[in-house]
Amino acid sequence: MKITPLSICGWQEKFPHEEGVAVVFDIFRCSTTIQCLYNAKPKYLWISPSLKKIQENSVDKVKNFRIFSELSQAIECAERFDNSPALALKNSSPTIDNHLVATTTGTPAMFAAKVFEEVYVGSLVAFSALIEKLSQEKRPITLIPAAFPHSNHVEDGIVAQAVATALEGYSDHKSFVHGCAAQAKEKILVSGRAKFLSEKLATGKEDTEIALDIDRFTSIPQISFTDDPLFARVL
Repeated sequence: MKITPLSICGWQEKFPHEEGVAVVFDIFRCSTTIQCLYNAKPKYLWISPSLKKIQENSVDKVKNFRIFSELSQAIECAERFDNSPALALKNSSPTIDNHLVATTTGTPAMFAAKVFEEVYVGSLVAFSALIEKLSQEKRPITLIPAAFPHSNHVEDGIVAQAVATALEGYSDHKSFVHGCAAQAKEKILVSGRAKFLSEKLATGKEDTEIALDIDRFTSIPQISFTDDPLFARVL
């Protein structure tokens, strides 16, 4: 039974504390895009909270980057793709040095969480691995849905709550952990969000299917921050 202090808090709220570990969830699609890129093992994988600020302040740094983002800002780079897990799987490469992800809420939420000692990317695609890692934690754990308050992006809160349930229940029982993830997936499907994105986006059907593919991966990306407000590395 999990006894480590555990909380769920939106990234635009005041965090109850700034201790321990934070996990950020942007299921459709940032967290899953990062997972897909991360597992392709590029030499460097970065996140940024803003393409506009990069264009204004650090454009020379990204001229040879492959960028994944749904943001509308134009930016000089080697190649540009949507924030899409499907495109990430097809266009990530260990032979290209730098990949970067910048999104509307996911990457800003990750930068908001930089006050914590460690920050991880939360998803369904590595749900069991995340539970295994967090279940060993003795420090406080803060789960951060990236969706804006009162938005219809219910999937982030659903998965954060599923993680909390798994940690507070029988986190050492694989069937229980997988059941928590499966219930979260069902709730997301019932909400209609996957259907909406499938119809709205060119890659929406593929993206949502990948994002809901429980335990597709077994590793958890960690975000490493420095004093640079525009770039953080995914390790």
